[in-house]
Amino acid sequence: MNDDSQNMLSAFMNVNLTSISNNYYKISKFVEPSICAATVKANAYGLGLEEVAITLQKSGCKYFFVSDLYEAIRLRNIFGTNDNAIYALNGLKPTRTKEYISHKITPVIGSFAELEEYRANTSESIDHRIALHFDTGFSRLGFDMNEIGKLSINGLNIDLIMSHLSTAEDPQSSLPENQLNLFLKANNRFVGIKKTIANSAAIFRGKSFLLDMVRPGISLYCGYDGKEAPGRLESAIELYAPIIQIKDVEAGSSIGYGASYRAIKDMSIALVEYGYADGLPWSLRSTNHQSGGQFYFNNTPTPILGRVSMDIVAIDVTVLKNDVKRGDMVEIIGSNQNIDTLAKNAGTISYEILTRLNSRVKKYYKYV
Repeated sequence: MNDDSQNMLSAFMNVNLTSISNNYYKISKFVEPSICAATVKANAYGLGLEEVAITLQKSGCKYFFVSDLYEAIRLRNIFGTNDNAIYALNGLKPTRTKEYISHKITPVIGSFAELEEYRANTSESIDHRIALHFDTGFSRLGFDMNEIGKLSINGLNIDLIMSHLSTAEDPQSSLPENQLNLFLKANNRFVGIKKTIANSAAIFRGKSFLLDMVRPGISLYCGYDGKEAPGRLESAIELYAPIIQIKDVEAGSSIGYGASYRAIKDMSIALVEYGYADGLPWSLRSTNHQSGGQFYFNNTPTPILGRVSMDIVAIDVTVLKNDVKRGDMVEIIGSNQNIDTLAKNAGTISYEILTRLNSRVKKYYKYV
């Protein structure tokens, strides 16, 4: 917990920048000789773009992926240099070609409309790089496979070709291997150009996915539990929230909105100042017939009782009645419960948990 935790009055997150740096180093060594880039879109998955990007840059990262032009411009301004390559995954925004060029942002182009607009607003001799995105079975961004042969690439400075996997984390799915094979067939027209298909899960799926570059995101910030991971990747985050009231409730009392939970015995509950407005999934709610999520206090689980509301959630502290007090912090993510466990209990994924964190959650950056 943060050294100043006793003085905290609201929810806070510790972000261990050393863990992020360690994870980048371990993944980089694991994928050699492939390049290890970093995906820092959505404000570095909610952890803070400036702090995370500078940490990764100091750790040796030179290639960064963000969502769009405006994230890319913000990142370029953070670096204050044009040495790092910045790729905008969502492609070329209409009427904004000159901004990509002036800020040295590489658009990841995935449609003829984007490519035509880019050509119309640039000179063929221009020294500005682009990337091309191929849809190998995701049915999302990218040129369809039957369009690749029709691409006119003369005069283009193509720095990278890429695709994205839809089920890389599923060991039972054969779709990633099918997508990889399709992608490699497309490479016949792009000999000598860097190619990338691997996100975090694909990095540890098999060496064949590494290609020339990998694009880890979540594994840099939350670690990766798979047995294939190099050493042990570290979780870089801890999340805590304060108890604002403790009360005793009698058997039969309803707890929270909708009276979805009724005390089956006399209980002590703590009201934690954290809710769905802060990013806690509403789906962590519980009823008398279905358990929900839980927090931890001094390594002891404290189950959620009833619904998650906008700002407050009730937890069961009956077994801890004499140990907890107003102002104490409970662990939401930490040594007892990592983000994957919390996400699983909520029926969602760690990406959503992280990116839903809002500005009310204070972030403290440390090197440990």
